[in-house]
Amino acid sequence: MIKIELNKTGANSLEKRYFKNSSFSHVTGKQIKLLPFKTNPSGDIFNDDFKSFQGVIGELFRISNSKMQIELSQTNGSFKSGLKDVILESAIDRVDTESVEEFRSMISRLFFDEENGLIKFNIQTLSYMNFINSNNAIKEISKFIFDLFLKDNVDENNFNEDADNENLLHQLILQCLPKLPDSTDKQKISAYSNLFPELRRQFLEDFTFLKTNNSYFLKHVEDFFKYYYFHYLSQLILCISDFGTKTSSIKPVYFTMDWETLSETRLSSHLVGWKQLNKYSESIFAHVNALELLNYIYVDGKPVGDYQNILRTYIALNEQEKIKFQDCLKELTDFYTESITVFETGKNWDDCNRILELDLINKNFESEILKDIYCFWFRIKYQFENSPRKKPYNDYSKWYSQFGKVNYTKNRGRLGNTTILSQELLLFLTRICIGSEDKIRLKVLWDKFKDRGIVFDETTKLEITKLFEKINLIEKKSDSGDAQYVKSTI
Repeated sequence: MIKIELNKTGANSLEKRYFKNSSFSHVTGKQIKLLPFKTNPSGDIFNDDFKSFQGVIGELFRISNSKMQIELSQTNGSFKSGLKDVILESAIDRVDTESVEEFRSMISRLFFDEENGLIKFNIQTLSYMNFINSNNAIKEISKFIFDLFLKDNVDENNFNEDADNENLLHQLILQCLPKLPDSTDKQKISAYSNLFPELRRQFLEDFTFLKTNNSYFLKHVEDFFKYYYFHYLSQLILCISDFGTKTSSIKPVYFTMDWETLSETRLSSHLVGWKQLNKYSESIFAHVNALELLNYIYVDGKPVGDYQNILRTYIALNEQEKIKFQDCLKELTDFYTESITVFETGKNWDDCNRILELDLINKNFESEILKDIYCFWFRIKYQFENSPRKKPYNDYSKWYSQFGKVNYTKNRGRLGNTTILSQELLLFLTRICIGSEDKIRLKVLWDKFKDRGIVFDETTKLEITKLFEKINLIEKKSDSGDAQYVKSTI
């Protein structure tokens, strides 16, 4: 007989975690860790870091090397300027020259950009990139990416580059990089759950290929990690919105090129685009809280996991065990609704139940437990949308919506924002798709894009083909469309 119970009053229980000083407060990331988002601060304050992504990369490489960012005593308000000063002074100390200012000017010109940022010329320099916004909340994105894609697969060779093959000036600058302190975090903090292991496998394949050319890797390291971060978030949002009823296979997102014009007819034929992603992301905090609470239900001593695992677990139970599981979910629902008492004027649980009954009329659930889970989520969503908790609810979703907007969308007037790729990003992702091959069939390229979560309609495919022809990437074996090949860009 399988033991099924709701941890309501024991250690690390609902009442212990959700009630602080007799006041109910939502808690996430204790039972199941899904997303690196916060309700405070709001995601829209990080637009510059979302666009740059250099700070996320720097922290990611420091985590991978078990290091922390250095603290500079005098930075004049800018980490980049402070690091530049440290490196320049160290370089001057190491070189015997009578032309100190000329040497300083040369080093500054060769190794720092217009904003005083250290130019990436060796993988070791990546660990010195820093965030634009000083709020520590954004560091969690790096931990998230590490847990999802790199944890247990860290090869020191991936995060270090031999300096012996560098020229003398490069070696000098590497020697002048200040020593990074060891991290005090020994990775005891619980890891994020990866709901898409196949996406991780694709990432590792592409990462391994990209690392075969360090200069190309350095040029596109932000593009690479940024896309896989967005790709995973999009898949998670799509999967969760289905409550685990669909397979966990990748659901590709429709992209167009940023120079294209787009009609309403074309946009309506795109099964999944920014409109759908943005809409589903609005309620992501309700899903995260629903799953957190559901994971206080234990089956044979283990939390139940994500929606799909819950459904799989429930199906495997016998009838008596299923009844017990449903009883636990009812008890959980009662705990939640009895704990939430503050709503906006005119809103309450009776109003919620009335709206829920109307909503259920057009719903067709595969099982009673799926209906119960949906109703549980609906109540959580209702209270967020109709209480003083609405602002943090919206601020949480902005971690995804703002990231997508600043990196992968274009506003098309009355059509709103749509997902797009720039020419540079298209060519980079094409190179990733081709991998170690010299060339691949054009129709194979479309399949490889799909494997990585990207699909194009026929009009966009034609635009891309024209671009490839223009820059001489298309090789034709015959006049047949099937005999068109795309050549590697490097």
